[in-house]
Amino acid sequence: MNIETAGSRLKTIRQERGLSLEDIQKKTKIHLNVLRAIEGDSISNLSPIYLKGFIKIYCGCLGLDAKDFVGPSGQPQKPALNATVGRPIGARIEKKSSFIKDVSIKLGAIKPRVFLKKIIIFAAIAVIFIFLGINLIKLVSSRPKSRLEKAKILMPASAPKAEVRQTKINKDLTLGFTLAIFARGKSWISAKVDGKVVFHGVLARGRSETWQAKEKVELSLGDAGAVELQVNDQRFANLGRHGQSLKNIVINKEGLKISR
Repeated sequence: MNIETAGSRLKTIRQERGLSLEDIQKKTKIHLNVLRAIEGDSISNLSPIYLKGFIKIYCGCLGLDAKDFVGPSGQPQKPALNATVGRPIGARIEKKSSFIKDVSIKLGAIKPRVFLKKIIIFAAIAVIFIFLGINLIKLVSSRPKSRLEKAKILMPASAPKAEVRQTKINKDLTLGFTLAIFARGKSWISAKVDGKVVFHGVLARGRSETWQAKEKVELSLGDAGAVELQVNDQRFANLGRHGQSLKNIVINKEGLKISR
């Protein structure tokens, strides 16, 4: 099954069970615009990772197996033909298999002893470089500090100025909004919606969470580079660097504010 037919099937099943789109929205907390886009197969501008999370939540609400609506790898199954050149995907697979076969033949031609000897030589060189690097670091750290450096150590450091980044949301959030958070990598997350803690823990890679807020959402992230946000249908992908922690992210009617 391809992703163009998944939305229409979910819509048919929902109607057969006598459920309205608003009923699904209340249970899943997915924004109505996103649900309409899924059922109308008009989700070409939505990332497959986000779409996967929304369809899983939708299927869970209807008691369905999400594997019937997305591919076995967790991504939507692609059409049988290459969309750019109209060529069967089997041709590309055959070409890839031929390349793997050629590489295997070349690797098999290397004599085991020669290959093992090269590995040992590379490992020995790596150990030598590591040893030299450690000793160089010790030497630099143990050298006597100059008077100027000592004076800098004794001087009280001035507190860094807080950097605030404010981003406006495309649509008015006065009547509330839906926030979806997606983990491209494992990250610790703390989320507070309208003053109530709704999530506090680690969000695994590939997982997502969705919340409905009336006034504001406050977030803290352990790894800003591993997380993406979506407010209604507006995405925010570059929140910070990988490994950078952010503790003051506020989303309200004024927009998205990040204090670093």
